[in-house]
Amino acid sequence: MLPRGSWPALLCALLAAPAGGSPASLPLTEVLKGGRKAYTLVGTDEGLASGAVVCMAQDTQGFLWMGSENGLMRYEGASSRLYGTEDGLPSAMVGRLLADPDGGIWAATLRGLVLFRDGAFRPIEVEGKPYLGNPGHLALDRRGRVWIHTADGLLRQKAGLVFERVGWRAPAAVYDLATGSVTGRVYVASQAGIHGIEEDGRHLDWGPAEGLPPEGPMTVVEDGQGRLWAGSGRTLARLDRGAARFAPASEHLPAPISPNGHAYVDRDGTVWMPTQNGAQQLGGERLDAAHGLPFRWVRGLFRDREGSLWVMGTGLAHLKGHGRIVTLGAGGEVVWAMLRDAQGRMLEATDNGVLRIGPEGAVPLPGTEGWRIKGLALDAEGTLWMVNTRGPTLWLRRGAAAAVQAPLGEAGTGCNSVHVDPSGQVWLGHIHKGLLRWDPRARRLVQEVPPAGPGAQTTAAFEIHGDAQGRLWVGTDTGLLLREASGAWRFHREPSGLRVRGMAILPDGTAWVHGDEPKGLARVRLADGGLEVLERRTRGQGLSSNMLYAVRLDGAGHVWVATDKGLDRLDPPLHLGRPEGLASEDCSVSALRAEGQVLWVGTSAGLSAVDAAALPEPPPPPQAHILQVAFGGRRLEPPFGALGAIPSDQASVAFRVAAPAYANPQALRFQVRLLGLEAAWRDLDGRQVHFPALPGRSYRFEVRAALGTGPFGPPATLAFKVLPPWWRTGWAYGAAFAAGCGLLYGVVLLRLRALARSKAALEALVAARTRELSERNQELSEALGNVKQLSGLLPICAHCKKIRDDQGYWNQLELYLSQHAEVGFSHGICPECASLHYPAFRKKG
Repeated sequence: MLPRGSWPALLCALLAAPAGGSPASLPLTEVLKGGRKAYTLVGTDEGLASGAVVCMAQDTQGFLWMGSENGLMRYEGASSRLYGTEDGLPSAMVGRLLADPDGGIWAATLRGLVLFRDGAFRPIEVEGKPYLGNPGHLALDRRGRVWIHTADGLLRQKAGLVFERVGWRAPAAVYDLATGSVTGRVYVASQAGIHGIEEDGRHLDWGPAEGLPPEGPMTVVEDGQGRLWAGSGRTLARLDRGAARFAPASEHLPAPISPNGHAYVDRDGTVWMPTQNGAQQLGGERLDAAHGLPFRWVRGLFRDREGSLWVMGTGLAHLKGHGRIVTLGAGGEVVWAMLRDAQGRMLEATDNGVLRIGPEGAVPLPGTEGWRIKGLALDAEGTLWMVNTRGPTLWLRRGAAAAVQAPLGEAGTGCNSVHVDPSGQVWLGHIHKGLLRWDPRARRLVQEVPPAGPGAQTTAAFEIHGDAQGRLWVGTDTGLLLREASGAWRFHREPSGLRVRGMAILPDGTAWVHGDEPKGLARVRLADGGLEVLERRTRGQGLSSNMLYAVRLDGAGHVWVATDKGLDRLDPPLHLGRPEGLASEDCSVSALRAEGQVLWVGTSAGLSAVDAAALPEPPPPPQAHILQVAFGGRRLEPPFGALGAIPSDQASVAFRVAAPAYANPQALRFQVRLLGLEAAWRDLDGRQVHFPALPGRSYRFEVRAALGTGPFGPPATLAFKVLPPWWRTGWAYGAAFAAGCGLLYGVVLLRLRALARSKAALEALVAARTRELSERNQELSEALGNVKQLSGLLPICAHCKKIRDDQGYWNQLELYLSQHAEVGFSHGICPECASLHYPAFRKKG
């Protein structure tokens, strides 16, 4: 990997010259001189509580902390937590920040130095008392000790929050305090010069006699080589290790050093100097408004653990893509193709002609204005070919001042690709007429593609490439057309009817190909007139989309794919889009060019150049954090400790989560689950989740984070308990059981008593009824005793109706019954007998 900040300077030439010619390539520094880096201006719209950021630090958990004139902010990517005096901060004015190696943040305020750890601010102590003096300068030595300079002199951390006096006072006004990671020294820059303190306690001094400016240096810093840099205004001096005097180094300054600026030592040991016109990496690159920085005056810089650079000035700017991606040429133009001309300058084909990129910027190529150019090629004679799918082919002959329409006839209109093979032969892919060959002797185009079969018509030709064996590969809408080194043509088709829109030929003879449908990428091998698919890649398998526009192989053997959602590297997977600095995520068809490990990407909004060699590898999966728990009007922040039980009437619980990933916070994904309520992970929309009216039981909240389609990191967890309502507690159940038992006992007792009363009443009633029945029975017995009963068969006369008694006498019926039963008779005559026996009497009546 190239040293940070120096990749344009160290890449002396771009590697891949166009086939058929050997134009001299300009150094990349010249080509990219007008390039613009991409920045995000971070403010309240991006979640900051205050936009006036003056200092930055990153804690051991990975969160960024920012000091401002309005308090201390913890930046969480899309939101921030502002700490002020109401939270225990001694003063809202925070001028310096340091991350403590053991966790927490040191904040230097107008009213003292405090350590924020475990959710609380703690002031330092000097001589057994809290120290509330103004620590104007703050530094951390390589032993992990904090040094501060105050109006009372130089203080050094002894242990924890306890500081001690060093015993040295500056003879004049102090401007800066710094420590050296190589020498281990502590440096104090003042109006009198620089005072150094060795780790063994020895003191060193440098002044104007040693080459420092007479007014004293405003800033001092030691780089990763142990060299000491000191500057003020337009003056900069350097002290090499072992040297006695400072050497002039003002040539590194593009503008005066910012009066209130702080030099920054980057992770590679280089020094960034803040100036009134951007930031200058001493011996390296420059960040200024002309190259995309959204402001001029710079106060300080900071690089986070993901490798992203933050620039503090009149605003806070976040450099996208680690500064490895720049946009060139005319912004906003659709770029369809890129090519080097004979002088090594980059040409870009756009919807509005061809632009030539140089130190002066993007200059239109005369004669091409207004034409939509889709492909470029430079032939052996120095002629620049420019094809146009909606118009005629143009060319710029060697020595000509302007491009003109090439005399190619009807076949020269509607071409979408042009290629010059190693022999100098020019090939054109036509959208209707297939593959065309330029015959320089006859000065005409020859249709080269044979019929696809008996009676078949020619096919449309797209990208044209040559391989190491001298073969020509042509992508068509019916498959792959291959021209052998012998000149023989042969179609290679895939059974599913694969349309080959673009390709990248691999060293092993296979090729990655894609069509014009969103079907992803396929690696194919030529086999007996067919195409054997060896591997397929779709979205999520190194691709951010299935809609592919170009595939290329860089100098390191990595496969890059241009899609409608940005630029993807297959293995190891890496995605680049607008958050990383591309001009647009909508890449153009076939507009991808690899020159060594520099990629040129044509998009719908301009041309971007990517230094693939200097891109950092994807970071590990992010660690999610739980930053707040809210319930019942309470808001708790870490450390949560023993959260305690949550009352049932406060059982609506909300969580706020975050992950310290700042390169592309929009790509962060969160998943949550609440064990005890749900077992499966679910995606979280946003960074807050709410669980209303939780039943009483034990729970464990879990959250995990991922970047884009990458793997999820380890989960953050928090266990808690919700108390059930009082009527669902054990004592309530016990009391209810006891009350139920008592009630049941009372009911049973009352019932038994009622039954006893009923039994007694029933027994009394039964006794009364028994007596009554006994009396009635007695009366009945007596009555029955007086009743003469007749039984058996009674002989009766069939004629006169007399009854024979036991003695054999025949008695009148009424006499017999009167004697044997207590029955009396009265006599009368029935109507029938009266009519029969006393007819006269009946008539008279």
